[in-house]
Amino acid sequence: MTTSLGRPALVAAPLLVLAAHLTQSSPSAHDTASELASIAAATGRYQAAGVLGFLACLLFVPALLTLGADLRVTRPRWAAAGTGLSITGLLALVSLQGSGPVSQALAESPGRAAAIAVTDAYEGLPLPTAWVLLMLVGWVLGPVVLGVGLWRSGATPLVPVLLAGGVVVQMADAGRWPLAAGFLLTAAGFGLCATPIGRPASRTVASPEPVPALS
Repeated sequence: MTTSLGRPALVAAPLLVLAAHLTQSSPSAHDTASELASIAAATGRYQAAGVLGFLACLLFVPALLTLGADLRVTRPRWAAAGTGLSITGLLALVSLQGSGPVSQALAESPGRAAAIAVTDAYEGLPLPTAWVLLMLVGWVLGPVVLGVGLWRSGATPLVPVLLAGGVVVQMADAGRWPLAAGFLLTAAGFGLCATPIGRPASRTVASPEPVPALS
């Protein structure tokens, strides 16, 4: 899987995230009322973005496993830490995505005030809060850890720079298009890992000297 699907997934998965972001209608503000209003105004786009996001998560599994496999020989600890963080964050992200249809149903309900109250109550529950924290720690830091490990193993330093840059721009959340630029930086970092310059440098292991035959 890391050879036949992993390399293409490194390119396709983050681009699907960018496509999902551009497909979904952006809220006018970062509050529950604005987010529900944006969903209600374009439910078709919201559903399409959900499908693209889920496909991206599916492809991120072989993509992340491929990065871990590339790194395991030269930097096993970096590989274990980065892959573990990334997969944990990815699972948390998928768990949060599961609330998407519920959010759409609430956005389309006639009682908007009640829908806002229910959404706020859900987001304040311990489990969704834990998912958000795991996503932020794992999904944000995991790929950067893998990128740094790849660089220390001989890959181009552009890999961790692009991945970290994407995180910084996304966390700034300065609007629809700056956020898209952050996703594009992340896609460029993952895409480089699908090329030879984004992989660990090949190392030739010296053959042991032959043992002289006993006469």
